[in-house]
Amino acid sequence: ADVGLTVDEATNPIRWDGDFAAADVSTAAESAGLVLSMLIPLLIAVWSASAAMQPSIDLTAGERERGTMESLLCTAATRVELLFGKWLAVAIVGAGAVLLQIAIFLAAFSFLLPAGYLGIPELDAVSILSLVLSVILFATSVVAIELALAVRARSVKEAGTTLAPLLMAFIAPALFAQFVNLEGIELWWFAAPVFNVCLAMREALLGVYDPVHIAIWASTSVIYAILAVGWASKQFNREDLVESIN
Repeated sequence: ADVGLTVDEATNPIRWDGDFAAADVSTAAESAGLVLSMLIPLLIAVWSASAAMQPSIDLTAGERERGTMESLLCTAATRVELLFGKWLAVAIVGAGAVLLQIAIFLAAFSFLLPAGYLGIPELDAVSILSLVLSVILFATSVVAIELALAVRARSVKEAGTTLAPLLMAFIAPALFAQFVNLEGIELWWFAAPVFNVCLAMREALLGVYDPVHIAIWASTSVIYAILAVGWASKQFNREDLVESIN
């Protein structure tokens, strides 16, 4: 009563008398980072798994079906060297395809949106390094797993049937990770397979720098990559690889 407030003004003190279109306090770059953090991790998970699938099948089950695997195993190269060569070839093809798809996506993303609607995420060196590292470690594991599964197949058709359901093993966690609230998140999320790299990408695109989170997802991703490569190496040392397929 002393200052002349009405009951409504006293019970609802927070008001906005300006233009609601200008009420967003986030910058265009921050808005772009939020949108892309919900899309890029999922797309990279899907593209990494799908882009490496066909080369993995062709360099393993495809060679067994064509009968060239036996000749390859008779060369002076060790099986570990053969595995590394095949892994490197698939990784380069897969990574190139993913980078091309990301470039096309970002170009289309910026072209289709109204001018000035979203900006470019402002990422520092740590965020960029974190994003690149998470993609590399994830791709390493994916390629090794797909090579290990494909080399067990005795035909291209069998390998395709085996690897096709594997896509869901990467898509489902990546999709679920997009709805995880990063505020007050439990640490174990950054140790779970697939979840850890997807959350790492989200934090990188949002400009979030947490040394504990980075240490957890980086160390666990390295462990998963080593285990995947080790399993693939074990598959390449199986003696039934020299069996003819008739």
